[in-house]
Amino acid sequence: MTTLTCKVQYLNDTDPFGACTQFPEPSRPPLYTFNVNIPLINQIATIHRLLKAPHRTSCLDHKSTNRSKYLDDCALQLYKYGTENNDFANYLDLEATIDEQSDEFDSFTLK
Repeated sequence: MTTLTCKVQYLNDTDPFGACTQFPEPSRPPLYTFNVNIPLINQIATIHRLLKAPHRTSCLDHKSTNRSKYLDDCALQLYKYGTENNDFANYLDLEATIDEQSDEFDSFTLK
């Protein structure tokens, strides 16, 4: 099993007019270990629970046939922090695995 461990955060956009929507939470992000061979959509529920995000979740079971009960408007974006220029990358495809999107990670490898 190949994994990728990184810090995870969310943007609290439950109140689009609130001031906190511009800052990732929590301020001390926890580590999460992704399985690079499992589609990201199947790992979202675990990340959501880890972060204790306030967003509504009726059902986060990817095997469910009722897609309207998924976490609405969920996305994962790469962000490299701590370099001279903090760097945002593209959003990841939730239906694909990390292994299938390895090109997106090329600029984020340690040198």
